[in-house]
Amino acid sequence: MNSTLKVEQFIALPNGETIRIAWPTSNHFLFDAPEKFFARTCVNADYGKPGWTRDCGKRFHRGCDIAPVNVTRTGQTTRVVFTDCTTNTDFESDEPTFVPHDDVFCVFDGVVHEVMTDEITSDFGKHVIIQHVWPSSGAKFFTLYAHLSEVGVERSVVSGQRIGTMGQTSRSADACNWMAIAPHLHFEVRNEDGQSFNPVEFLQRFLQVD
Repeated sequence: MNSTLKVEQFIALPNGETIRIAWPTSNHFLFDAPEKFFARTCVNADYGKPGWTRDCGKRFHRGCDIAPVNVTRTGQTTRVVFTDCTTNTDFESDEPTFVPHDDVFCVFDGVVHEVMTDEITSDFGKHVIIQHVWPSSGAKFFTLYAHLSEVGVERSVVSGQRIGTMGQTSRSADACNWMAIAPHLHFEVRNEDGQSFNPVEFLQRFLQVD
C-alpha cells in the first residue's frame, strides 16, 4: 500500500442548484487570464490554486488565493525559503514585498456566521465567515474570506456587498511573510459539516459573468 496516498479531496458541488454569485474581489481575470487571478510566487505558479498545490504537491490547499488588482510595492524585501521540487532542496531568496488594497465582497446572500477582528487569534487572521442556504435543497453552506486588513460587515449581507479589505493578517508570522510577497484573499466554500467544495469550481459554475 502506498503510504503517501493522498486522501484529502474536495466534495462535489450539489446538483440542481442554479444560484448566481458575485465576484469576491475586483479581480475578474478567472476566465480570461487565470494566471492573473491566482496569487503565485516566482517558484510556484500554482501557489494560489486549490488542491495539492503546496510544498511540492505534499500539502492540500482548501482555499483559492485571489491576487489583488490594486497593490503597491513597499520598496522593501523579505527573505523566504523556497524548495526546488526537482531536487527536494531548500534555498533562501530575498523577494520584493507588496501591500494589497482591494475591497472584498460577499458572493451570495446570507448572514454573518463568524467575524474575527483579532488578527493574532487565528491562522486566518482577521476574517469573515458567512452562512448561506442552497435554494433548492435548503442545506446550509459557508464562505470564508480570510487574512483581511479590515472588517466591515453587518448581521445580514447580500450578494456583492462589501465586507472588508484584503490584507495580510494571520497569527502565523511565517504566513504573514509569504503574504508579503504574494498578497491575496484566501477564499473557501464549505458545507454544514465542514467539508470543502473546490472554490474555483464554485466560482466557475455560479459566477454571474456579463
